[in-house]
Amino acid sequence: MGIKEKLIKVMSLNVVLWMLMLLVLSGLLLCAGGVYLLLAAQMSQVQALLITGGGLIAIVALLLLVAVLASASPKQKPEEKKNVEHSTDNVIEQQLRPLLGNQTTDWAKRNSGIVTIGALTAGVLIAASPRLRAGLMGAAGPLATRQAMKYIDRLSD
Repeated sequence: MGIKEKLIKVMSLNVVLWMLMLLVLSGLLLCAGGVYLLLAAQMSQVQALLITGGGLIAIVALLLLVAVLASASPKQKPEEKKNVEHSTDNVIEQQLRPLLGNQTTDWAKRNSGIVTIGALTAGVLIAASPRLRAGLMGAAGPLATRQAMKYIDRLSD
């Protein structure tokens, strides 16, 4: 199976999961609307809204708690530590070092706080300025498309 078929399979699964989340959210909101209408007939609208909103917040908090507990990994014994060579930071560093060079990568590791603040500031500026965003997309669009096509061709060969 080529890379294109794998991408299609992953993307279709992604679309199905998003549709399922949308259906669950719609069902939850319709149930909340029904509860509100039921309570509004018995008490004031403000009280019904507060009860319905509080119930939605409680449901979301419960789902978040279940997700956190389900994703929590069991504590490992000291002798079962994972190999550090395969951490995400090392993988990212190995990918960036050929592009940026040793000096830039070492500087970024030494000054990670400045790099983080710079990245957050750039993100806020790009999000706040439509003109800057359009300029960056116009400049980076062809380059990103060309690199993506080279990568897909390399993987599918």
